[in-house]
Amino acid sequence: MTVKLDKAKVKHSVASKDDVRVWWLEELEGELLEFARYCVKKSGNLKGDDVATALLSRVGKSINNLKISSSLSTGTYQDLFTFPKEKKNGKKK
Repeated sequence: MTVKLDKAKVKHSVASKDDVRVWWLEELEGELLEFARYCVKKSGNLKGDDVATALLSRVGKSINNLKISSSLSTGTYQDLFTFPKEKKNGKKK
């Protein structure tokens, strides 16, 4: 049995345009967050669990540290937390 998954919705930073590693780390972050949301939604006993929350927090911090170290090595740190403006009806906000 194969399951078809929708692509994870990932908001890419401006730094990911210049650095492929940052782009892939943001994709990984999106996939892990989708998996975590699914696990919390399907398992009622995980909701509000301190251990599950701590584990998810540690995953987020690890990915953030990877993105920071990658962006520092390529000089794109300044644009790591800035995102392009979303287009609304074909026009920028």
